[in-house]
Amino acid sequence: MSFTFDEKSIIDKIVSGDTDAENRLFIHFKDRIEFLVRTKLRNRVSSDDQKDILSEARQAILLSIRKGGFDRSKDKPLEAYIAGIVSNVVAMHFRSLKKNNPAENIDKHHLLKDPNNPLDNLLNAERKEKIRKALGKLDTKYREVILMRVYDEQSIEEISNHLGIEKRRVSERINYAFKLLLKELKKQNYFQYFGRFDK
Repeated sequence: MSFTFDEKSIIDKIVSGDTDAENRLFIHFKDRIEFLVRTKLRNRVSSDDQKDILSEARQAILLSIRKGGFDRSKDKPLEAYIAGIVSNVVAMHFRSLKKNNPAENIDKHHLLKDPNNPLDNLLNAERKEKIRKALGKLDTKYREVILMRVYDEQSIEEISNHLGIEKRRVSERINYAFKLLLKELKKQNYFQYFGRFDK
């Protein structure tokens, strides 16, 4: 695949924090990324799930490039590098489905009054800043369901009515949102105080 832009220049600009370069990258690879996601999923998920996975793939690609993960010295094409990330994201999605039952009552995991719930610790005043930063890394729709569920203490049904999506989708989105949030908090060493949650 021939590039219509200077690959080295684009990557360097993304690493330096140039958001315009990020947009140009995704405009250039938009069709390719969407094709890869559809191909990997093979119609095994709903259209909403596919959108979520596509969004996660874009985030993963951007985060990896920002951190300098793409090494041009290895002579690996950028397109192949992106394809590898997409494959990993899709694989993680299916592994997650095997581990979690999306239809399971979300209240059992996220009930704030449960003394054994790690979310009680997430709300500790000392660590609000880390939580705020981690939430800020999430896409709006994932941040929104966490805020509605945890801070506004809305039920699954209330969130479903507010967003106009099925309760099952709300539960799946919350589960996935918490997974992303915990990943961000781990990057900040948030769980160094709670060893049993950092495994």
